[in-house]
Amino acid sequence: MAIESFGPIPSSSYASSLSATSSMASGSRINQSADDPAGQAVVATMTTQVNEQDMATRNANDGISLLQTADAGSGAITQSLQRMNELAVQAQNGVLSASQREMLNMEFQQNLETINGIANNTSFNGINLLNADTASVDIALGDSSSTLNLPNMTTDGLGLTGLSISDPASASLAMESLNLAGEQLMTQRSQFGAQQNGLTSAIDNLSSQNLNTMAARSQISDADMARAMTELVRQNILNESSAAMQAQNNQSRGTLLQLLGS
Repeated sequence: MAIESFGPIPSSSYASSLSATSSMASGSRINQSADDPAGQAVVATMTTQVNEQDMATRNANDGISLLQTADAGSGAITQSLQRMNELAVQAQNGVLSASQREMLNMEFQQNLETINGIANNTSFNGINLLNADTASVDIALGDSSSTLNLPNMTTDGLGLTGLSISDPASASLAMESLNLAGEQLMTQRSQFGAQQNGLTSAIDNLSSQNLNTMAARSQISDADMARAMTELVRQNILNESSAAMQAQNNQSRGTLLQLLGS
């Protein structure tokens, strides 16, 4: 007389239960290559793209910080130019004595030194920004780049070297040079502002791309928690039913053997 028995729980059922458990624990639908080989490849590519865009955004922010540093130095130079212009106007006043003009010229020369000091010491991460040591800096933005042009704001670059206001005629000539330098400085500061706006736009674009890429990646990789929970409950019920049926079968088999042996 043949006695049938139920075998162990099918491996496929166990694997489904394990996959559902992994998805619940990690929140990801793809926890190993076997879960979805093609999907994993797409997710890996998208993750690489997201990482590149994150780094490009960081680079752009570094570029903005560099430009802000350069603009701050330019602002300090602007203040010196404004003071020098006041001194040049004052030095043309006919009521002043030669010694009084010389005192004005001493302050004027000090401001020239100040301009050179600012231009030579304004730097970002070791890069000199205003003394022509660095003509440009390239900011990597992933598939593209942005070139930041840096000026020469020393007294040589601004055309101020050798100026004096020791007499009315020299003061008048100095004013002409100061006005030209002021225009040059304003133009350069406007360029700094335009470059900052360009990098800000690049950051906004990168952020938008990043959000879209992460959303697409999420659709592929993220687990459907409701579905995973349903699958886990279903597999648990099947496993428990199979185990109960096997136990019942073993009990019936034992009873039958007892009867046959009696």
